[in-house]
Amino acid sequence: MASPNSDGAPFVTIDESRATTRPASINPALLGLAALFALIILAQGISAPFQKDAEPQSAEWIQSIVRDGNWLIPRDAYGFIDRKPPLFYWLSATAAKLSGGTVDEVRARVVSLAAGTALAVCVLAWTAANIGALEGWLAFAFLLGTYGFASRATEALTDMLLTLLLFAAYCAIYPLLDTPSKFRTSPHKIILVGVILGLGVLTKGPVALVLCALSALIYLILTRRNPLPLIRESWPWQLLAVSIAFGAIWYVPAALTGGQKILRIIFAENFGHFMPTKLGGTGESYRPFYFIAARLLGGAFPMTLLIVPAALAFYTGEISTEKRNAVIYQISMPLAVLIFFTIASVKRDDYILPALPGIAILCASIFNLNGLRGTASKLRDVLVALFLFCPVVAILFVAFFPDHPPLVKLQSSDAAYYTLLKSLVREGPVAPLFDVWLVAVVIEILALRRRNAMAHGLAFALTALPLCLLWTTTMRPGLAVMRSVKSFVQIVAEHVKDNQLCIPSGINYELSYYYGAAVPDLSDSRCANIVAGKPIYLLATPRELNAVSPEYRARLKLVAQSNLIGGGGPPALYEISPEAAR
Repeated sequence: MASPNSDGAPFVTIDESRATTRPASINPALLGLAALFALIILAQGISAPFQKDAEPQSAEWIQSIVRDGNWLIPRDAYGFIDRKPPLFYWLSATAAKLSGGTVDEVRARVVSLAAGTALAVCVLAWTAANIGALEGWLAFAFLLGTYGFASRATEALTDMLLTLLLFAAYCAIYPLLDTPSKFRTSPHKIILVGVILGLGVLTKGPVALVLCALSALIYLILTRRNPLPLIRESWPWQLLAVSIAFGAIWYVPAALTGGQKILRIIFAENFGHFMPTKLGGTGESYRPFYFIAARLLGGAFPMTLLIVPAALAFYTGEISTEKRNAVIYQISMPLAVLIFFTIASVKRDDYILPALPGIAILCASIFNLNGLRGTASKLRDVLVALFLFCPVVAILFVAFFPDHPPLVKLQSSDAAYYTLLKSLVREGPVAPLFDVWLVAVVIEILALRRRNAMAHGLAFALTALPLCLLWTTTMRPGLAVMRSVKSFVQIVAEHVKDNQLCIPSGINYELSYYYGAAVPDLSDSRCANIVAGKPIYLLATPRELNAVSPEYRARLKLVAQSNLIGGGGPPALYEISPEAAR
């Protein structure tokens, strides 16, 4: 029975026309097809050139393993050692060695692609087994249609692999928390979960243990259970011991080999990023306290639209009792991510990734509310309809006013995206995606007429997927081509040949990766000593040149100008006269 509101009317009404689903396992053949579909969706844009520093530096650590055999402590082109446990780089280097020994964009990203594919299938399988088969397929589709998830499946970074291992271990712990101690599984499963968490530690450090433990604690609190009896049991400590022992496979040899230097780096990466500066924190990447919440809401879009109806469904009782605990268990991970990284000193975009599977499962759960139609269901239907029909405005504006400037001031990257979108609409390569969206619109109209919850969910997924694919297949790779120095480096190499190339200041991993060697800055002696007949070249953006003295700039001779975009302006190659180099 639905509980009545203050007027005596029930919060929800019964709609017998809608079928409900129950937890069920999915045929392995279907899981295989789902994996193939996820692989195709997530692989889009995997060969796009690197931008900025994070991915090129990761690629250089992989090169250090493949080329130089530095399996224990890889080094980048500038000689800086890997600051994270190397499981991701070990797997990437193995893939590169097995496929020819070359570390390019695809090989550097293939581990993230495989992890993202496996994670999407794990979300499908777990949700189907614990909540419902239809909810499982919707959670699978929602995750693939979320740009914050799909874009990170083609990044040469550790976060997707960590998220897969964390989700797998966290799901395996669920039956241990909800089963009486005398009926719990054998030690073999505890060892297996410990090994998975240990692999997470080998990917990004003890944060895997912290997030898993904090999520379990939040789940117990939300379900009004006392966590203290669990602490007195042996299996959590056994699991912790196995994971620490497995993680020590790298930490102990690295500490013995690297000495105090590697110990300082380990401390900074694992504790310095969390602690405030006054207590020994690194103080890097400072962001306001609301940064993680804002990034989580943006990175989870369009699922963000469904969070309020999902929360409301708990209040109105539209989520059944037998499914409630499983949903609460998965939303505990996003809450843990939000709390932990909001408190942490260092806040970065990639930290939100472990929260996205739980949000996908939460949002999928409100599309099968056991025949109940209450406030949450009505709000859900309105938001889904708005999401489906809003793209009409953008499409009509770009189609009928292609040369009209946008109504708001755009940053350089946003302006580039707008330019790309106009060209795509004009040239017509998005027609198949547009057709899928039209199908979604038809399904949504039928869903509104028949009040079919699952049809609403299908329409939402069929809209999210094309929008996400629009970015991952064309927009994001197109922007990468417009911003990356990859194409310009070929011109630079033709002019520089075996002479010295320099940059104004700092370190440029994007340049060093594509140039094939570390490029020193002007403070380096190699950029100051002029050898007879051996010119020195400078690669700089307009912003970087503004930091150089006018006298120095006057002695620079322009050799080649790029048409790349970016916040600092298009980089150009200059020859440094002997007077300027001294």
